[in-house]
Amino acid sequence: MIQGLIKRRISRRLAEVDINGIIFEAYISNGIDMKFLKNGETCFLREAENETRRTPFDLYSVYDGDTLVCVDTKEPLRIAKSWAADNLNSGTDGELSFYLDTKGMMLLAFGRENHDLMIQVMGTSFVKDRIAYLPGMPSKALNERLESLLWMKNRGQDPRLLFVVCRCDADCFCANREVDPYFADLLEDVKNAGIPIEVLRCFVNEEGMTFDRTIPLK
Repeated sequence: MIQGLIKRRISRRLAEVDINGIIFEAYISNGIDMKFLKNGETCFLREAENETRRTPFDLYSVYDGDTLVCVDTKEPLRIAKSWAADNLNSGTDGELSFYLDTKGMMLLAFGRENHDLMIQVMGTSFVKDRIAYLPGMPSKALNERLESLLWMKNRGQDPRLLFVVCRCDADCFCANREVDPYFADLLEDVKNAGIPIEVLRCFVNEEGMTFDRTIPLK
């Protein structure tokens, strides 16, 4: 990881970062508004994995007060894959694989016959009063992900939901009903349908993000 200081956010997807007095552009994979992503804040970058991108770095993490928060959208999927491999029994020797469904949403398919065990992964960097939450703003895409879980359940598949909290200062997770009551209602429907839900809290440091422990759904 490369340490720097955020100079300014150019757009939803780009920020200028000062690294030892030299200004570089860094790609922000999470384009939503994050109030802690502000000028002068210490951040960590890693070299861009996409060689075709013109920016040399990806923004990986940034401090929110005393807590380092991962803002790289690929990391929740990596954490989910590792956790599922350790905690879910596929019944075969198959391996986890990523794929996109028809709506273009990333899912995790566990290596079981017909890939019927489907894991929907949602990452969050939002925490208030030690409660992690989603969404930060009304989100059609997040609602569609919850709807897809109910659809898969009705088809006889075995869907699961994993929330990945990309910081270590949360004790539980809840839906942000004030911002999006439909999301909160859908999450209740998912729970009432018997779809397993896990919330994974992570620890972030200068070297990356690791799974810390599970926390309750409030």
